[in-house]
Amino acid sequence: MNLPQSLQTPHGCPSGAEPRAIVGGREGVLLLHGFTGSPWEVAPVCDALEQCGYSVAMPVLAGHATSVAALNETTWQDWLKSAEDALAWLDGHCDRVHHVGLSMGALLTLSAVSRRPPERLGQIALLAPALYLPPWQRRAMSALARVGWPEVLGKQDPVLANGQKPPCYQAIPLRAAASFLALLDLIVAENRPAEALVLHGSADTTIPCRPACAIARRMLGDLARVEIVPDAGHLLPRTDAGPRVVHQVISWLAERG
Repeated sequence: MNLPQSLQTPHGCPSGAEPRAIVGGREGVLLLHGFTGSPWEVAPVCDALEQCGYSVAMPVLAGHATSVAALNETTWQDWLKSAEDALAWLDGHCDRVHHVGLSMGALLTLSAVSRRPPERLGQIALLAPALYLPPWQRRAMSALARVGWPEVLGKQDPVLANGQKPPCYQAIPLRAAASFLALLDLIVAENRPAEALVLHGSADTTIPCRPACAIARRMLGDLARVEIVPDAGHLLPRTDAGPRVVHQVISWLAERG
């Protein structure tokens, strides 16, 4: 297959973090991971989609699944291009494309679907969308990014089902984080009415659940179905609630497919 760069495994990509390009039926799904993450985060959704016969593009966003230094040289425009290149590949195989995004991937999803022709746009599912960060956290990240030191901040691995550990990254590059904040501000500044499924874990310590859900309801309007997943953390497909989350996503696409 002639694949765009975002659907090719980058040099140095750790095992489990690879992108996937699956040619199935004429219904496709663009599946996007989060900031500092990799396709590993949403791979359980990809597995289920493949079993259901969908074509799937699950790209590596620019600078991800390689090195923290590489990510720090990228911006939200680079991440969006990675997603749109994968979407263009899907369009070559599908009549219609659904969109599923986790965390920052949900922000990129909202940006991408805003320019889709209605006849090509399928359903939208947003998992733990990164629509809110506490003001103190935003101020600290922005200030450190302006100073330029340190270049990265350490972070702890989330507690996940069966002792899973994400393959990427254990640090937050601050220049890239400042670009992520710019993307967040751009997305939440506009109302984007859409029939979308929004799932957010009540125990999410990365993107606080209640303010993020309130923003989602305001942005997306009455057509959106916003649901809180009890006791689940940020990486929803990899938590104990993962099988139920995956089932909800697949059902949402199938009911409206």
